Amino acid sequence: MRLVMFAMPGPMALTVLQGLLRLSVEIVGLFYTAPPGTPTLSTLPTADARAKTMVLAPPTVTAVADQAGIPRYAVRRNAVLALSEQLRQQRVDLAVVACWPWRIPSALLTVPRIGWLNLHPSPLPELRGPEPLFWALRQGWTRTAMTLHLMDELLDHGPIVLQHWFDLPIGERLSTIEALAGSWAVQMLPIALQNLADPAWQPRPQLGDGSFFPSPRPQDFIVTADWTVQRAYAFVRAVAEWGQPFTFIATNGQTVTIVDAVAYHLYQHLVAPIIEQGEYLLLQLRDGYLVGIAEP
Repeated sequence: MRLVMFAMPGPMALTVLQGLLRLSVEIVGLFYTAPPGTPTLSTLPTADARAKTMVLAPPTVTAVADQAGIPRYAVRRNAVLALSEQLRQQRVDLAVVACWPWRIPSALLTVPRIGWLNLHPSPLPELRGPEPLFWALRQGWTRTAMTLHLMDELLDHGPIVLQHWFDLPIGERLSTIEALAGSWAVQMLPIALQNLADPAWQPRPQLGDGSFFPSPRPQDFIVTADWTVQRAYAFVRAVAEWGQPFTFIATNGQTVTIVDAVAYHLYQHLVAPIIEQGEYLLLQLRDGYLVGIAEP
């Protein structure tokens, strides 16, 4: 099977690419989003040969692709005709999508022989949209799912090939959780590809209206005192690496800003809703208190 991959460079895409390279498939292209002002579709140069010898450097999507000899391309949102021709020339059977920010135009959906397989880390049809792991954590979920589905004209809407639930580790950074989601996708891909190669097999439609969440806004980084302390800790710890400060609103209306969380204590109550301890802030939540790092 001849594949191309569409991905935003990051932990999930890296894990998926490494997993695909272990399968009996031929990856004939890796596509990134191109910034405005660049050509509609362009071939990217391979990394400097000296960089390939730096075995101690952490792997990246670019480095792994170059080492495997996979051509890399930058594509703009309006590159429908050029991209269609490129995929036809490459005789692509399936396009695998991991963390792609744009809806695929309908004119492109039928170009790969089998279609487009999206890897979406949520239990579709719930949490459609660009940052499903962020929203799962913000809502206090302790589990979510990796869904592999065929794409159609609507966002995160096509029929499901496979879906698997997994635990969200408490206290891990979002990049680690993204890599974990990618590892589940990798485990699911052999079965998914086998199913898709069978002309008699049919995916199942998504049932119900589901839910959609947009890209996070500043107000989505607000934590209130009625949250459980575990929910607050898991959310702040995961998302802190984005560099966006969090606003905490206490029961008395007092607000403070934190940039990270270091610990939480269940079923313990402070003498005040907010207590300062040097660089730390102790924040009283519904069922315990959170130890946060104050904004400098």
